[in-house]
Amino acid sequence: MCLSIFMWNIFMTLYVFDMDGTITPARLPMTAEFAIRFYEWQKTHKSFVATGSDYAKVEEQLPPSVIKSFTGVYCSMGNVLKSKGETVYQKDFAPSEKLLSLLEKYRAETEYPGVLYENYIERRVGMVNFSVLGRNCPYTERERYCAWDKVAHERLKIQAELERYFPDLDIAVGGSISMDITPKGCGKGQVAHHLRATYPAEDIVFFGDKTFKGGNDYELAHELTLFAGTKTVQADNPEFVLKYLEENT
Repeated sequence: MCLSIFMWNIFMTLYVFDMDGTITPARLPMTAEFAIRFYEWQKTHKSFVATGSDYAKVEEQLPPSVIKSFTGVYCSMGNVLKSKGETVYQKDFAPSEKLLSLLEKYRAETEYPGVLYENYIERRVGMVNFSVLGRNCPYTERERYCAWDKVAHERLKIQAELERYFPDLDIAVGGSISMDITPKGCGKGQVAHHLRATYPAEDIVFFGDKTFKGGNDYELAHELTLFAGTKTVQADNPEFVLKYLEENT
């Protein structure tokens, strides 16, 4: 009996969560109710977060208790790994002038009819996040741009063009207003490989709100299929995640 309990503790299932749109509303803090219930769930499960956001944004959106309860926090598309506040590894990326000039061009030539905001090219460790609208926009404008882009497909058009110009880069449409740009092999999919190398025997379940092709969770979901004992759950909102965890884990 003691041995079986010991083995259960060693080989706990790993639960990996995207942040924006999965365990928090997009670019907003985790709700108080979600935080209370999720933190209680974390006490008996091994959990990780995998996000395109940098660690500062993780700290803005998640309560300290939840962050500390994660076994690992993969930031900037997995180019930074934090554990209990300490940096485990970090990968850097210097974007070319050609890339930056093209991003400026897309911003200047956008057909979006609304107001544009600052912080539209955000350099993070190991990646660049680009938003024609600008990340300093209010939440209402974020929703407006997202609705417009679903019809205009501006981000998908930019993504396709950048992929032609820069075959050595991965371009993933992320969140509701932006896209993530990383060197090949340094996108979110690297999280799958690092987890499997670190935990060769555990099952892995990943929750993301954009696991479809072209979404910024797709690469991680796809790379997980290379390994046995993995599963991806398409999560449309935080409420779905809580319901799934409480009913299935």
